[in-house]
Amino acid sequence: MTTETSIEILRNRLAVAMKHRNVTAKALARTAGLGETVVRDIVRGLTQDVRLGTVEKLAKALGVSVGDLLPDAFGRASSRLLESLGEGSENAKRSDEEDIEIQQWDISYGMGGGTYVDLPVTGDKHKFSRTWLHQFTHAPADKVFLATGTGDSMTPTIHDSDIVLIDTTQREVRMADRIYAAAYGQTGIIKRLRPMPDGSVKILSDNPSVTPETAYDGELHVVGRVVAIVRRM
Repeated sequence: MTTETSIEILRNRLAVAMKHRNVTAKALARTAGLGETVVRDIVRGLTQDVRLGTVEKLAKALGVSVGDLLPDAFGRASSRLLESLGEGSENAKRSDEEDIEIQQWDISYGMGGGTYVDLPVTGDKHKFSRTWLHQFTHAPADKVFLATGTGDSMTPTIHDSDIVLIDTTQREVRMADRIYAAAYGQTGIIKRLRPMPDGSVKILSDNPSVTPETAYDGELHVVGRVVAIVRRM
């Protein structure tokens, strides 16, 4: 079990991780399989005794390591989380000023059953600052791709030729109706995905004229979650 000092560190780091993932205590509790009160009490500093198993569930639900949430006694937090907490802030500032390259993914090609390392990239790379990228995700730059939306199935949310930013570290469909890039059969798609009780996934378009589809075992391969949309004016 954690000590009182560890609890305070856990509370701060948990709050930062939740902010980065843009999740509420209620949503996090549901994803982690915990009671909402348990998560709220930790965030509000109302508990002094948190089991390691609880922290493991929270870390998994947020897509971080246990070491990201607990102090050095349980593992060193990653630099991105420490930077967000103000630790090593000078190094963080210098790092955020650096340019990074993000590769373009060609969604016009079918992807089959490959994983994100098999993405059919165009060879084009685009430079951005880390500060810009961190507005949307703290995933490593080599796990983030740009893609151009095609067609009008996601109108009015995503227009034809809009640029989307895809975080391939977020490949599990844990929350319903978020937008993901995926391979459905031999076709690359960008759609809202809704996990169903029977294990299937409902594939939804924002354009009401497009009929929803349902993917069953082995038919849908999630590449990552769309975390930003860039529209040409």
